[in-house]
Amino acid sequence: MECFLAVLMNQRMVSSGGSPLEVKRFGCLCGYQQGLLRGQGGSVTFWAWMASIAVHLIVLTVFGFVKFSPCQRQAWAKTQVRDVPIPTAKVSQIKRLIEATPIIPKPKIKKPTRGEFARKVNAAAHKLAAERIFEAAKPGNQGLGDLAKPSVSEGVYVLPGSKILRHKIEFFGSFTDQRKVCYLVDCSGSMQGVFGRVQRKLKESIEGLQADQYFYIIFFGGDKLFESGGGRLLRAGEKAKSAAYDFIDSIRPAGRTNAPAALERAVQIRDGRGVSPSVIYFLTDGFELTTEGTQIFSQKVADLLKRFAPTTRINTIGFWPQSSDRKMLEAIAKQSGGEFVLISDGDEK
Repeated sequence: MECFLAVLMNQRMVSSGGSPLEVKRFGCLCGYQQGLLRGQGGSVTFWAWMASIAVHLIVLTVFGFVKFSPCQRQAWAKTQVRDVPIPTAKVSQIKRLIEATPIIPKPKIKKPTRGEFARKVNAAAHKLAAERIFEAAKPGNQGLGDLAKPSVSEGVYVLPGSKILRHKIEFFGSFTDQRKVCYLVDCSGSMQGVFGRVQRKLKESIEGLQADQYFYIIFFGGDKLFESGGGRLLRAGEKAKSAAYDFIDSIRPAGRTNAPAALERAVQIRDGRGVSPSVIYFLTDGFELTTEGTQIFSQKVADLLKRFAPTTRINTIGFWPQSSDRKMLEAIAKQSGGEFVLISDGDEK
């Protein structure tokens, strides 16, 4: 190619009137340039390939840096998120779903207050307890097999205090529903003929006491007092009852009546918390007092009650008392809020 260009240029120079010397110089110049172009490393093609490879490497390096830089990666991630398809549905389809499954609102529940809840529970308990009581009272509802089966209860139902039937204490026809009682019994010589009956009735009364009741026994006669304890009301347990029976059997009537000292001792009896007995059963056949002594004794009883036991009632029991002694027993019972029982001809009135 270079020789062709040299010949062409030479012919043009000759035709244009150039001298042979110029033509020769031009040929030498072309040869010199061709030598420079070839050099020591080979042909021009080799260097062209080397330059092309270098340019491509530079371009790839720049492209990779730009393409995989942190900013470019974030932008690429955003485009990927944006490219996620968004689910769509037609309005008609949504309408059909709503009509197929209607939405039911959650019902509002009114929470009962504590007072309402307590009233409902008490009413249910009272009703159930009444049903059980009346069912048990019906004859023929249960057989022997049913009675042998254990009863199953869902809970313990407590009736109001005003509805609870308290166990009553009885002594010679005198009743009380109080829990703490003191028996004050005459054991003087004048009681000789009826004392066995008195002992029997006293043991029956104590036997009927419940475990939550308290009692105390004082016998008076022959200017002495015989007590069942050390001044403290005893719980009516089986052990205390058994000891009381033995104590009652050991007493023998003798001596004269000393009722004032016995009453003074009875109103001072207390339980473990210092509470006096609710009821005193005062049994005697007479006082052996003069008219003046009767007035003094009546005033003394009133003072004793006011001082030691203002809430204690005295239920008096008279065994064939004389008219004056009966009036005294009635007055003692009346001023304390108690009752009087007259024993005559073997009857309790």
